[in-house]
Amino acid sequence: MFLLPNNILSKIYLLVKRVFLILLLVYFGLGIVFFLFQERYIYYPDKTDFLDCPSFKNADKISFDSSRGYLTKRSPEKIIVYYHGNAGRACDRNYLDSFFAEQNFSTFFVEYSGYGEKKNNPSMTSLLKNVTDTISFLKTKNFKNIIVIGESVGVGPAAYHALHSDISKLILITAYSNLADVAFSHYPLYPMRLLLRNNFTPDTWLSDYQGSVSIIIAENDEIIPNKLGQKLYESIPSNFKKIYTIKNAGHNTIYEKDEFYALLEAILK
Repeated sequence: MFLLPNNILSKIYLLVKRVFLILLLVYFGLGIVFFLFQERYIYYPDKTDFLDCPSFKNADKISFDSSRGYLTKRSPEKIIVYYHGNAGRACDRNYLDSFFAEQNFSTFFVEYSGYGEKKNNPSMTSLLKNVTDTISFLKTKNFKNIIVIGESVGVGPAAYHALHSDISKLILITAYSNLADVAFSHYPLYPMRLLLRNNFTPDTWLSDYQGSVSIIIAENDEIIPNKLGQKLYESIPSNFKKIYTIKNAGHNTIYEKDEFYALLEAILK
């Protein structure tokens, strides 16, 4: 049997040890970077001024405490409150407002703190404050039929809204159980529940929800795995819950599918 000399074995051991230590430092270093700067990985705001929004030129531009949004009045009784995703700004969602107009809904597209402004940066704390202030704003109106819709990251604020206010329906598009599960699906080597300060938890906030809820997932979602939408669905105790899959749709291309709008129209009725 051929045996390596002790000096060579010692060098191999030292090399392996150094490589392991380097990998360990990289692992912890990346974890620390993510923990300290996670908002930069979660939120991608468009800082264009909230008032500079030609897409909603006929909307009232509302500021109510920390809550801002584009309010378009159509029906005096029914309104859709919309919480958008992590990229862009509420002003970008005018194509959905046009669709809701066909259903004769008033709409309030919520703008998050740190979006549509240069002075602040978004965080989970500020977004949830936007939700509670939006609820307070709606109480100053006389809408009897309030439908809350959240897309992507906005599923968290929408679920939080449902937790703290009576609503008629909840619609969650490209939904997830909690943001830590989403992060773990992309970075499975890290303990995301420990690292993630911005952990929106729809599964917790809806754990006692008994109202109408519709979850819409994209078959080929490359950002939020389908199983997380299913996981959220299974965690909700309501007898009035449904889950739908839009075939051949991705996380963003779901809004290009006629099936999506046909389904949304049916849910809104």
